[in-house]
Amino acid sequence: MAALSLAAFGLSFVLALSGQLLLDASPRDRVPLPGLLLYGLAAVLGLVAFWLDRHRAGAPEPAVSPGPKPSSWVPSLPWLVLSAGAAVLAFLDSGGNRFRLPGTVAWVIAGAAWFAAWWCGPPRIDLGSVRQGLSVRWEYLLAAGILLVGILFRYWDLNGLPHDVNSDHAEKLLDVRDVVNGEYRVFFPRNTGREAMQFYIAAATVEVFSLPLHKYTLQIGTAFIGVLLLPALYLLGNSLWGRPGGLWAMFFGAVASWAVIPARVGLRYPFLPTFAAWSLAFLVRGLRSGRRSDFLWMGLFLGLGLYGYSPFRGMLAALPAAFLLVWVLRRGWQTADGRRLAGDFSVGMLTALPVTAPMLRFAVDNPAIFFGRVFTRVSTWERPIEGDPVSILADNLARALLMFHWTGDEVYVATLPLRPMLDPILGALLVLGLLGAVVWVSCRRDPVPLAVTAAGLVMLLPSALNLAFPRENPSTVRAAGALPAVLTLAALPPTLWLRPTGRGTVVVRLVRLLGVTLLALGLVRVNIDRIFVAYADAYCQRVLHASEAAELIAGFYRLTGARSGAFYVAYPYWFDSRLIGMWLGDLDWPDTVLSGDLPAVLPAHLRQPGPKLYLVHPQDQANLRALAATYPEGVATEVPRRGCSGDGIIAFWVPAR
Repeated sequence: MAALSLAAFGLSFVLALSGQLLLDASPRDRVPLPGLLLYGLAAVLGLVAFWLDRHRAGAPEPAVSPGPKPSSWVPSLPWLVLSAGAAVLAFLDSGGNRFRLPGTVAWVIAGAAWFAAWWCGPPRIDLGSVRQGLSVRWEYLLAAGILLVGILFRYWDLNGLPHDVNSDHAEKLLDVRDVVNGEYRVFFPRNTGREAMQFYIAAATVEVFSLPLHKYTLQIGTAFIGVLLLPALYLLGNSLWGRPGGLWAMFFGAVASWAVIPARVGLRYPFLPTFAAWSLAFLVRGLRSGRRSDFLWMGLFLGLGLYGYSPFRGMLAALPAAFLLVWVLRRGWQTADGRRLAGDFSVGMLTALPVTAPMLRFAVDNPAIFFGRVFTRVSTWERPIEGDPVSILADNLARALLMFHWTGDEVYVATLPLRPMLDPILGALLVLGLLGAVVWVSCRRDPVPLAVTAAGLVMLLPSALNLAFPRENPSTVRAAGALPAVLTLAALPPTLWLRPTGRGTVVVRLVRLLGVTLLALGLVRVNIDRIFVAYADAYCQRVLHASEAAELIAGFYRLTGARSGAFYVAYPYWFDSRLIGMWLGDLDWPDTVLSGDLPAVLPAHLRQPGPKLYLVHPQDQANLRALAATYPEGVATEVPRRGCSGDGIIAFWVPAR
């Protein structure tokens, strides 16, 4: 039976992978019937394989035993009062959009006292768990190896990919500079409003490692947040499918381009999947164990995640939806344990209140800024909604659901433009994993996998609810709250079929080992190509190369021995002058001249002694003629882009008179 189910899995995976490869290669203006047919055959075989496997010995078990056993612990009233009082003080002292020392101390006390009030007794060390942990050291070694792989994928050539960046990074660096200079904001209103956590991490990176205000400083912090996703995925997969499931989910997160690329960019993107994974993992643990402490941790990560990236606010709906689905299927209202479990979940959700006290103050004082980014997408705040909102939403939802296998994000910054979010291997495993979850739920009467699925679906809404700008959907980064659910569901097929049970013939065990090796190596190889080749090429073709402009200016400075005389003639939709300044080590670099202002300032430049350099857009012919008329001795040279096609830079050199 083991050999038969393994053969059915192998064939179903090959069919699903072939179907996904056909989908990838198919034109997007027609129905890809061959790919869908192969996926249909794979689904039938996959269901057969899961059904054959459902009672096989050695089936994985969740690391946390199912069946709620809620604590009857009554909260400590003194700690509760202390938490409420400290949270009020933190709220009041955060006025004017500032963290201050008294309010910050009260904020920390509020969170700690809330935990003390609701914690179910003092922590105890279970010696049996310690002995069990020592007996599974190979799993921890595997986890450490996977963590190392994830670190390499995120930090390898980090400064070089991506090398040049965009105006969002310039805005972020200005906010980091504010923090370094002692302006401790709760919410940063610059550039339509941004949550604070990234800026404090970047400022700490600057101070601790003596780094400059540079895009690389931002990347170091976001890559670190991307690494923190991996233990959360292990915890989630472990709680859902058992230890092998945790290892597979962690490995998928270590190499998947959807997880890696946004973490390398240097913007807030990885905060969404990382904190979604931590909060969802503790929700699943709470549903399995019934321990209030798990729900408290869930609430802590929920509150912290709200300081990360605005689409994370969808978790305020995703967690209750996921819990209610399981609670209703278990008929939780009919038993005292079920009702107590609902109470403990509510306590967990309320944990986010003291954690977000300063942010709540900003939201009350400045609702237009705090909610502005959301309202510009879901309403007519910024532009009219062009069409029927219901039809737009339905189309957005369809494209968001298809983004794993068919549609793609057109924005080049953090993804492969117009390519599915998942590589073909993970795309195939996701389809089989969804089928496996259905069999798991029906055969085991275990509804918890449905909670993860529901949370993943809800977290597509931050992308799908973009009614005013529907072309921005599907969004790689706004839909990334679904990433933990996607990777954990995709981890189920290899968890079931490739687990090392020690049973079966030698041939079957060798086939499983070969399957594990090929799957792991295949994912590494495919995602290396997606990240370090395909994404690198697509990004290079689209991004503006401000670093090359800065190199020309720096070379002029070295040649002349002066820090003046080089000018950037700003042309519409060309380099952000602040990024040129970033590469030169001065965000306030002053020698930018707007394209329309150059003729007016040339007489003053003419009176200045010494050589000069003007960087001009190749299409800015009017200013090139003005420079040639002002400096007849000047020489215009086009400097091509390095490594990519596209417009270069006209360097207009004026020798000293």
